[in-house]
Amino acid sequence: MVNVYITEELYKGLISYSLQRLPEEACGFILGGQAHGKDEELQVSTFIPLRNIASNPRNRFEISPAELLPYLMDSKNPVIGLFHSHPTAPPVPSEQDLQTLWHSIPTYWILSFQQLQHPELQLYQIKKAPQTSYHKLAFVIGQ
Repeated sequence: MVNVYITEELYKGLISYSLQRLPEEACGFILGGQAHGKDEELQVSTFIPLRNIASNPRNRFEISPAELLPYLMDSKNPVIGLFHSHPTAPPVPSEQDLQTLWHSIPTYWILSFQQLQHPELQLYQIKKAPQTSYHKLAFVIGQ
């Protein structure tokens, strides 16, 4: 089981950015690396907001390939997570989320505003073999 460590500041930043994007889905990359050399622990360093270019941005997200390529090519600051918000849905992968081509990225983050006063963040790993499946990951804020 992978544990993910997030600073309080980054967590609040995800909420703040996503609130600004409402009623559309916010999206971006989470950068970081292994925490203290431990295989099963990821330390988050940065959130990179990316534009949602989907034709229906209230219900899905799409990132411009030209905008995301520089981050995917940067081995010094690896992309360890794909982030997006669900403005009105729970923080559970949707059918579209499960069709993602992003399963090579270690973590998949969903921030739900189903209850606007109580945003809920969940992290997942999505596996594509032979059937698509997902499971929740543990995360710690403020370490």
